[in-house]
Amino acid sequence: MSYNKQIKYKLMACLASLFPLTVLGTTTTSSPAPTIYPEGQALYDQYPWSVLYYYGVTVNNPLVDVLTLHNLERWPEHIQSIEVAHTLSQDNFLRRLVNPIVGVVQLAGNVTVRQGDNEHTIYEFDPYIIFRWANLPWNHYVNTSLAFAEGVSYDTSIPAIEKNDNENTKRFLNYLMFEATFALPSYPQLQLVARVHHRSGAYGLYHAGNTGSNDIGLGISYLFD
Repeated sequence: MSYNKQIKYKLMACLASLFPLTVLGTTTTSSPAPTIYPEGQALYDQYPWSVLYYYGVTVNNPLVDVLTLHNLERWPEHIQSIEVAHTLSQDNFLRRLVNPIVGVVQLAGNVTVRQGDNEHTIYEFDPYIIFRWANLPWNHYVNTSLAFAEGVSYDTSIPAIEKNDNENTKRFLNYLMFEATFALPSYPQLQLVARVHHRSGAYGLYHAGNTGSNDIGLGISYLFD
């Protein structure tokens, strides 16, 4: 072998050792690593903010019937809500207090518009605390969470359903919310929300008698950081 060929082969060997993806002018490319999306509690820690739009219909049933979907009777009213929520950090006192019973704790508030056949437009304001369970075993199939919330509710006027057969009514009442969320594991930030929206006198706590209203419906939520 000539001296020039020896030099050429040595240079090619050096280049191959320095750049293993380039050998004799041929380049190979590797596939990009697949994106790994968080699920369960980690989803809410990575994307602590959320915004939600909700549409619900009012039903003339007690809360127990609503939660069990038993013989629901439609009342001529519907509601629309816009909600903003924020997940408390893992170091927050309240979240540490309820852990590990509840994994995610959120502060939230919604502005709701009530519109019905027997009333003018009513505006409602609901600040509350959400307690959420998100580490569910089937999350790799459907990213799911279950939640309930406790807070207060103020209406600019008393809804017709709350005045039905009740003279002792209040604008300021207790607020409860029950919901389930569902999302694709490949895009868990966009969620379908099924929710029960409930106002009541909380068994006399608000001195409002046996008054209240229930709405059931669906919403869309988006999580972001």
